[in-house]
Order: sequence, then C-alpha cells, then structure tokens
Amino acid sequence: MRHKLVLWFVLLIAGFLVGFILQYARLQRLQKELSASTKQLGSCQSSEQLSQLRDKATMMYLQAVQKNYGVAGEYAKEFLDQAQRIVSSTEDLALRDLLRDTLATRDQVTGDLAKGDAALSEIQAILSKLEQAAKH
Repeated sequence: MRHKLVLWFVLLIAGFLVGFILQYARLQRLQKELSASTKQLGSCQSSEQLSQLRDKATMMYLQAVQKNYGVAGEYAKEFLDQAQRIVSSTEDLALRDLLRDTLATRDQVTGDLAKGDAALSEIQAILSKLEQAAKH
C-alpha cells in the first residue's frame, strides 16, 4: 500500500513538472514572438514618423516655390517641432543625427521664410537628406 502511495505521489509530481516545463517552453516562444513584433512595430512607427516629416518638408518646399512664405513658415515650424520631438524620443542613432543636423538650420530657414526669402537651397538639402534616410 505504501509503495502505491509513493508511486502515485511520484507520478503526480512528474505530471506537474511536465506541465510546467511545457508551459514554460510555450511562454519562452511567445515572448520571442512578442519581442520580434515589438521591434517590427518600432520600425514601422519610425518609418511613419519619417514619412510625416518628409510630407511636411515637401509641403514647406512647395509653398516656398509658390512664394507663399507665410504658409511655408507654418509648415517649417510644424516640421521642425516634430523633428525635435523625434530627436528626443527615437533610439535610431542615424535618424537622430540626421534630424540634429536638420535642426541646426532651423534659424536660417525660419528667418529666411519670415523675411520673404525662398530658402529653397536649405529646404532642398533637408528634403534630400530625408529621402536618403527613408531609403535606408
């Protein structure tokens, strides 16, 4: 009788251990999938932010070409503010460096647009850099 009780106890413990090991393995697999999905989501969000920046820079350029400097200045402000937010939040070092370089031209671009100057060469350089970053 005592041997049967010990056998049942050992089988019960073995059953719990097998169940635990299977659930642990499943948990590890799901954590890896979640990690991969999180990285992919971060990449998509970064691409979306870069795309929005490119859109604002393009609108700024188009308005400057059409000599709507007030509207171009508004797009410039939106663009530069968004670039500043991204610099503060992104973990992508290449994007951060690109946007810091772009933000260095902030005073020149906004000043030129406020004076009614086109600032087209600076805006073209910004668009070119954003386009190159989007390709990578």
